Amino acid sequence: MGISMKTSLIIHSTWAIIAVIAFVVGSKKFSAEPSPDSSEAGDRPGGRYSERSQANASSGARNVRSATRSNRFASDTASRNSGKVNLTENGIKSLGRLIQTSNDPIERRIAFSKLLEGLTAENAMLMREQITHMSSNSSEWREFHYAWGGLAGEEAVMFGKDSKKLDMAACLGGWAGADPRAALAWYQSQSDESRKRNDLKWGVVYGLSNNDPMLATEFVFNRSANGDEDADKMINLVAASLLRAGSASDAARWSENLPEGKLRDTAVSRVARDFAVEDPAKAVAWLTSLPESQGQTKGMSAVFSSWANRDSEAAASRINQMADSPMRDSAVRGYSGRVVYRDPIAAINLANTISNPKSRDESLVRYGRIYLQRDREAATRWLANSNLTPELQKRINSSHKRR
Repeated sequence: MGISMKTSLIIHSTWAIIAVIAFVVGSKKFSAEPSPDSSEAGDRPGGRYSERSQANASSGARNVRSATRSNRFASDTASRNSGKVNLTENGIKSLGRLIQTSNDPIERRIAFSKLLEGLTAENAMLMREQITHMSSNSSEWREFHYAWGGLAGEEAVMFGKDSKKLDMAACLGGWAGADPRAALAWYQSQSDESRKRNDLKWGVVYGLSNNDPMLATEFVFNRSANGDEDADKMINLVAASLLRAGSASDAARWSENLPEGKLRDTAVSRVARDFAVEDPAKAVAWLTSLPESQGQTKGMSAVFSSWANRDSEAAASRINQMADSPMRDSAVRGYSGRVVYRDPIAAINLANTISNPKSRDESLVRYGRIYLQRDREAATRWLANSNLTPELQKRINSSHKRR
């Protein structure tokens, strides 16, 4: 990468807050291939995605990765020019007292930032003593250990082996962010029992995603092939990293070239949400170009939900141009589910155009219930003249009466 380890930790620490959610989710419950002898990537159908798929997926991730490395190099240069932060033992303890006792959250954050900027492999233990009062779910705790892992690698990771907090996972994430192959090799060398730890696998996928999305994708697909039920959530983490580092168009190319299946569907729908913010019309055009899949329909719903909030007239106009299809039905559900709170009748009238009978009925029941909650008198008049079957009217009314 051509980046100093010191700078890498500073850069990565700015991203580490997002790891909080990932680690918590994991605890409760991509670019070359890994080494052929990897215990995660044995010879099995679907264990690795094909060379062709990997090459296609890399076309979208390559631009993101190049941009990320360029940004890191620029940050590295700026950091070196600004001078090294040297902290004495007394300086570290003084900052620690501020972190522990100050009632000013800004003062505490500034003190923590200064502490982090002065972190070295040699003073890490002393610095850790200054934050032992923090919860391991706090952003500062995870940022510190992520940074320490980026500096000290295995040494930092192993320190947390006997800790009751999530030191080990956060340090492993930092190591994987700074030296992904070394961290991945270490993880894969661990016992089956260790590799089943939710916190460690989340640390690996988070760090890999920040440095090498293709390697992270490979890791997630191998986890899925080994029966990891969290792989679906992990691919979201990779998508989020790609979306942070580059454009939604780049992430879209990555997602659409993944192997067909649940992980691809999840990635497509996740990217579609951000694509809708960048350019909803382009997002729709992209999704329309894809083969029919769960990811396409879920993505279409997410796009039109976002578009309806941003420009409901433009979104409705685009829906009116669509032919009857599962894709249009999904677009209608996304749009109507957003506008029903401000214009229930508009949502209900559009839901009546859904071609799939079951989906249409479910949507009408949902929107009818919302209408009753918001304006019972008007909704009652609508329902009496709605021509809905007695069964659907009963479902709408029964839900309202239970509230």
